[in-house]
Amino acid sequence: MIEEKRFFIKTLAPVHIGCDEVYEPTGFVIDEDRGVLHAFDPLDFLRGLSGPERQQLSFICRKGTVESILELYKFMRGKRFEGRHVAVCRGFVGHYRQTLSMRINDLKKMQQELNRFFISRTAFNPTTQQPFIPGSSIKGALRTAYLNGRQRVKPLPPAKDATQLEKNLLDGGAFETDPFRLLKVSDFHPVGPCQTKVIYAVNEKKQKDAKYRAGGPYQILEVIEPSAIFVGTIQVLPPLSNSIIKTPLTEPAVLESTASFYGKEKRREDEELMAAGLPPLHGEHIEDGIPLRIGRHCGAESLTIEGHRRIRIMQGRDKQATVSTRGATTFWLAAEEPRNYQKTTL
Repeated sequence: MIEEKRFFIKTLAPVHIGCDEVYEPTGFVIDEDRGVLHAFDPLDFLRGLSGPERQQLSFICRKGTVESILELYKFMRGKRFEGRHVAVCRGFVGHYRQTLSMRINDLKKMQQELNRFFISRTAFNPTTQQPFIPGSSIKGALRTAYLNGRQRVKPLPPAKDATQLEKNLLDGGAFETDPFRLLKVSDFHPVGPCQTKVIYAVNEKKQKDAKYRAGGPYQILEVIEPSAIFVGTIQVLPPLSNSIIKTPLTEPAVLESTASFYGKEKRREDEELMAAGLPPLHGEHIEDGIPLRIGRHCGAESLTIEGHRRIRIMQGRDKQATVSTRGATTFWLAAEEPRNYQKTTL
């Protein structure tokens, strides 16, 4: 029997792993003085309301209009309810106040602002509400690194079909011949307390002297803060004696390709950040471990195979997108403010 090995992951930068969940208006209140979001189960909150308050809330919810969403935020604003604490970035409280002070005479503008004022949650355990790193995210990152390693050993000409390219690089063609079906990665759960924070994800061009700023709208994301530690297991199973997998995986090959690919991507990113006048990421004892890129906005280069990249570059409204074979032209960075921030704080 092949023993599962425990691995630890330490976050060096803010990490957001999408899970199609948001903080619903009836599921949190903001402590504006302390800069904290109190998240809770809406049912627990409802049980704590008085009869008249429940009637008022029911009346607001029945309206089902754009204005009623703003009314709902205002109703929640005055309430106090202890729950799970999530820190919010410096600009969020001001943004929250500004949103609640909107006039209702411009419904189109109100809807646009409310559509942008939602907080995407990072992946979490529904029982404990604690964040975790899904094994699928880690396995996907390991696969990308391994495919890049295979491309160096077995160079293939550019291909339009990404799925077929993967099959060719892995000497496969079907599920039963894919060596990664023998790689088992568990979910990684936090070791001790794990803090999350609500931040703005902002888009910045890689060119320092770019004529125009990046045009992508900000996003409000919950992120796992740096220095969080997670633990899980990774296991590489041996193929059966009659297996048709031509190139079986080995643990050393997986780890070596990961260190090589993401180490190279880290050096490239540092150079591009400095060229754009942005601070590169520095981490304690970063050289002692194996780098890995996971989560939303981890960079198109970290999701693609070098030599086969076809990254879509948006050119603005009413303009046709172009395709880059080298890399993305912008960074997504964590910011304390949605706009008018200092680059040195990103």
